[in-house]
Amino acid sequence: MSDKKKLVLGFLLGILGTFLWNLYYDSYEKLYTVGEVTGTSIGLKSGTSVQFDFYFKGQKIEGSSWKGSYSAKIGQQFIVEFGKDKQSISTILLYYPFPDSLNIDIPIEGWVKIPDEIKKYRLKRTEDFGLREYFHTD
Repeated sequence: MSDKKKLVLGFLLGILGTFLWNLYYDSYEKLYTVGEVTGTSIGLKSGTSVQFDFYFKGQKIEGSSWKGSYSAKIGQQFIVEFGKDKQSISTILLYYPFPDSLNIDIPIEGWVKIPDEIKKYRLKRTEDFGLREYFHTD
């Protein structure tokens, strides 16, 4: 197989994989809570990822998400989106920081939607060259 065909095949498989993952991820009803960054790691091909912890019904759950161009330091808190029935399906929303000064109760079972008090701290989403702001809504 020529290099050009390998490149095209790899590109198409990457798009298909992304599409299937998003279809799987979106099939779960989502809840929201606050998570804390516990570390970062750099993969050889996958870039930097962020490790985080969050609690659901008193149980500590660990997750990992792609960092992108956002700043995320150990100990910082952000909103975490997770599956209501499968909490291992989770992502930390690094564009929704949770400031220490914010005095809001965090329900043990999570929020159905992100509270308006937190939305005012939302950062501009930088993934997809900044175009995500125009094509996706929260």
